[in-house]
Order: sequence, then C-alpha cells, then structure tokens
Amino acid sequence: MKDQFTFLKNNRRYIFLVDGLGAILSAVLLAFVLPLFIDLLGMPLDTLYILSIIPVVYAIYSLLCYFLNPFQWKFFLRVIAIANFSYCLVTMVYLLLNLEQTTVWGELYFVLEMIVVASLASFEWKLTN
Repeated sequence: MKDQFTFLKNNRRYIFLVDGLGAILSAVLLAFVLPLFIDLLGMPLDTLYILSIIPVVYAIYSLLCYFLNPFQWKFFLRVIAIANFSYCLVTMVYLLLNLEQTTVWGELYFVLEMIVVASLASFEWKLTN
C-alpha cells in the first residue's frame, strides 16, 4: 500500500485516471447493467439513471485533469475527493428513501459501492497532504 501511495504521489496524473475510469465503470453499471436486474435489486429505474449522471460528470472532470495535468493538482484532487464523498451521501439518501422496496442485494450493492468510493476519496485526500 505504501508503494502505491508513493507511486501515485510521485505520478499524480494517474490518480485522476483511476478516478475517471472508476467513475465510467460506475456510470455503466448504474445506467446499463443494474437496470437488467431491477427486480433483483429493487431500486427504481429512475433512481439508477439519476445516480448514473453523477459519475459521468466526475469522469469528465477526472479525465480532463489527467490529460491537462494541472499545476495546482492538489486543489483539483481535493475537489474530486469532496465530490466523491458527496456522491456517497447522495447514494445513501437515495438508498434510505427507497429502503422499503430495495432488496438485500440492492442494499449490498450500494453499500459496497459507497465503501469503494469513500475509500478512494479518502486515499485521494491523503495524497493532497
């Protein structure tokens, strides 16, 4: 873990690439894969689509940061870290609003997604210190 931390601190562009690719994965899962299992998950389709828009915006932001390689990279990394934490909060709110109809599998998916995103955001925040 320490080696990856050092690598990413020395090669700061790659954390934006990791974030951007992860956001694309989230958007694809939310918009195209999870709707195929709507009965298994119980999360309403419109909620999945709403949640999928956020990672698309984050992917654009992170990939632009990766390609443009901004000089003030710590500021831009803090922005995406805060945005990722905010996404977790939004996801939690939608999960709580739909808790009665969401199945155990849906709850498990969204809790695991929040853990992954919050872990990434925490890692990004540590890179800025």
